[in-house]
Amino acid sequence: MTWLRSWRDEPLTTRPAQPTDRAALSALLADTWRRYGHAAHEDQAALLANGLSALAFMRGEPVGFLGLAARAPTGDPAEVWADVDLAAVHPDRVVGRTLQALLAELIPIARDRGVMGLVCLTTAGWLQEGLVQVGFTETDQVITYVHTLHRALPDITPVARLRPAAAGTLAAALSLNAAAFEPFWRYDESTLMTWLLTADRAVLAEWEGQPVGFALTANGAAGSYAHLIRVATHPAARGRGIGRQLVVDALHYARENGSAGLALNTQASNATSRGLYESLGFRPTGQELRVLVLRL
Repeated sequence: MTWLRSWRDEPLTTRPAQPTDRAALSALLADTWRRYGHAAHEDQAALLANGLSALAFMRGEPVGFLGLAARAPTGDPAEVWADVDLAAVHPDRVVGRTLQALLAELIPIARDRGVMGLVCLTTAGWLQEGLVQVGFTETDQVITYVHTLHRALPDITPVARLRPAAAGTLAAALSLNAAAFEPFWRYDESTLMTWLLTADRAVLAEWEGQPVGFALTANGAAGSYAHLIRVATHPAARGRGIGRQLVVDALHYARENGSAGLALNTQASNATSRGLYESLGFRPTGQELRVLVLRL
C-alpha cells in the first residue's frame, strides 16, 4: 500500500502532444477505463497534430491525455471556445492532479490562440468530478427528449412555407443560426455545413418571402429513433408558430420514415423550447449531460 501511494503521488512530466505520439496515446487508451471522447483513429490524429493536446508521463509511461479542439470564432465581438474532445487518465493516477498538470501545459497555448474558455459536455462521473476539482463550473445541462410517435400527432395550421434546404441555402441557414443562438451554442460554418449536407430531411421555413427558420433531421438505423439535429427560428419571427411547425414537420417525417420515434436535445435553462417540446408530446429521457466551462 505504501508503494502504491508513493507511485500515485509521484510527480508527472507533461508536454504538448505530437503526431508521433499515436503509439503512446493508443497504449494509454488500451490501459484505462477512464476514457472520454472521440476514439476514432482519424480524430486522434487530428488532436495530436493541432497543437492543443498534451500527454502526461510517469517513469516514461503515458498516464494522461487531454485533447482540445478550438472552434471557429463566432459572435461580434468574436468568441473562441475550445472543446474537450478526448481525455484519458490511467486508473492508478489521481484524476484531478493529472488533469491539473495537463491543463497547466495547455492553458498558455490556448490563451495565445485567443481561446476564451474551455467546454466539456459529459455525464456525471470521473471526468466531471476531476474537471470541477481543477476549476470548471457547471453552467447548464443538456437534456434529451423523445417522442415515441404512438399518439396522434398534433394538427397545426401552417404559417410558413417549408422548402428543401440544401447547399444553396447555406448563407440563409448560417444567418438564421447566428441570430437564433448565442455564440456558445452557435457552432461554426463547417459544422453547420456538415449537418446540412448529411441531414436526411433539411427544410427552410419562409414567411412573407423571407427565410425565418430551418430544421435538420437525421434518420436512425432501422427501427431506431430519428434525431432532430437542429431547429432554429429567427428571433423577429418567434411567437407565430414557426418553430412548432418545423418540429411537427420533423415528427411527420420520422413517422413516415418508419422510425421508432424522434429524439432531440435542448438546454435545461431553455424554458421556452422545453415548453414547446412538452406541449407536442415529447418527454425527457432522464439522460443529461453536464455543461462544464473553464474561462481562461
